[in-house]
Amino acid sequence: MDDRRVVIVDYICDYPNRESGSPEELIRRKDAVWEQRMQELARSYNREQAEVSCFDGIFYPSVEERFRLEHVPQEDSRFLLSSERITLSLMQTLADRNKLGPKNSLLVSVGTAQTDILSKYALMGVEGEDFRHAVKLIDPLGYLKLLQPGCTPAVQLISEASTSGISSMYSAYAKIRKGEFDTALTGGASAVTFPVPYELSQFGTGAERYTEPFEEGASGRYFSEGGAVFLLKERELALADGDVILAEIRDISAGSMGNAVVNRTAVKKLVSRSLEKAGVSPEAELFLELYGRGNEIDDTAEFSCLKALQKSYRNMRGGFLKEDIHYIVGYYGLTGVCRLLDARRTHTKLPGREISRPNAYIGTISGEQWSSSPGDFELFASVLYSMHGNCYSLLLQLEEAGAWSGGGAGR
Repeated sequence: MDDRRVVIVDYICDYPNRESGSPEELIRRKDAVWEQRMQELARSYNREQAEVSCFDGIFYPSVEERFRLEHVPQEDSRFLLSSERITLSLMQTLADRNKLGPKNSLLVSVGTAQTDILSKYALMGVEGEDFRHAVKLIDPLGYLKLLQPGCTPAVQLISEASTSGISSMYSAYAKIRKGEFDTALTGGASAVTFPVPYELSQFGTGAERYTEPFEEGASGRYFSEGGAVFLLKERELALADGDVILAEIRDISAGSMGNAVVNRTAVKKLVSRSLEKAGVSPEAELFLELYGRGNEIDDTAEFSCLKALQKSYRNMRGGFLKEDIHYIVGYYGLTGVCRLLDARRTHTKLPGREISRPNAYIGTISGEQWSSSPGDFELFASVLYSMHGNCYSLLLQLEEAGAWSGGGAGR
């Protein structure tokens, strides 16, 4: 059954500056935002969070207000980690606006950061009546019982640092292709659930991290909260249900770079293998979105990898679609995909980013290597990496979307 085709019929993506407020403004207000978040935590867990200070990051002023869970009793929702609340809200939004019923064979595949599990144990120091409600959510998968998709799903959790989102999609994609499920909600969110006085991982090295990847002086990105969830279906079922198909997943391939630094040779082999598995012609017009860690070593390796691939795929062009989106652990790599699907769904032109001052190692960038017009392409490939050295190649065949209107989490 591995010849079954898997399509994306809906998705939702959110991060603090998606609708309003620039990253610069949120950084400027970070101390006030942090204080409000501390007060929310104190109310939920009946204890003060003492001696914890804010670090530079793009935070939601209030997760509770932006991601309301009307169907979840307050005695339960107060013990949700911020990332769990965001994930539930995003998934519930997709479930509510799509045909998910008892006849669907549904998988809920969630990708999460390892720090969430540590947060759970640190925050669950509650007693008495509170403990009776809190204990239901100590299980890392316990909160998914609060999801109301219209049918009884199988649930799984994948914890894999910066590629947890694509890891959960990879699993869901494989299971639908094999015929184990016909529908999947896959994705999740990252958030500062448990405030700590330092960054658990260094997402950047400079005091100012707004410089876009591939540019001279790039020093990484700020940590950001946010997430993304996708609704996948077996293609024939999606057509029978009358769904608008946004894209078909032609392939997801996984590999290893051997360490956390981008290994251009390993990534080239991975992308080549993915394109070959999908039967992509060497003459195909193909857009490759680079990950864009935003430091000169990794960015240069990515660009070198692009040039090596173009020797075999001469109509391939590189690009970067994550402008102004900072580092959402586990979901940063998928935000470019979401922006591309945004443009397809709303029939708008998505501008790619032009690199005005490439770093000295990259040198010059020509129109034969780079495109700022991703809307001109139907085949879209994306590379994603993790701090563990894992890497993935996602290949999408974009399809013309019909008229769409709908709500969104936190709206």
